Amino acid sequence: MKTFRFYSFFALFLTALPILYAVPVEDKTSDEILSEVRISRIPKIIEVLEEMGLRAYEMEQLKEAKIHFQKALVLRQAIGMKQTEGSAHILTKVSAIESKLGNRCEASKLQRLAIRIYRQMGVNFGAVRLEEEPVKVSHLACAETISWLRD
Repeated sequence: MKTFRFYSFFALFLTALPILYAVPVEDKTSDEILSEVRISRIPKIIEVLEEMGLRAYEMEQLKEAKIHFQKALVLRQAIGMKQTEGSAHILTKVSAIESKLGNRCEASKLQRLAIRIYRQMGVNFGAVRLEEEPVKVSHLACAETISWLRD
């Protein structure tokens, strides 16, 4: 009887184990975050994603940094923070990453978008330092849209 109780407890524990394992919110996709997290918590998640992106960028883990920054941008857009200085700053960072990865078309588009946001806000470009010189690319060779960025 004791062994039956032990095995039933052990089976119950094994079935509950996946429930006990929690995936960090930052590791989920932006769509999962939007569907599972309260809107009031999203700005904090965006902040964490930006910090993770900066850390990865500083350690030259460019692809990882790009993923964190992209998630942060998509979340910013979803809660109405698309035309903000923070979004423009992230776009500038992602542009620098794309440039380092050799994706000049993507870098050029992101940089133009960041500049447009800064101008709409009336930011003085003497006070804002872009990461690199403007990326010069033949626009005929580039696709029209940025695939991961929503309108």
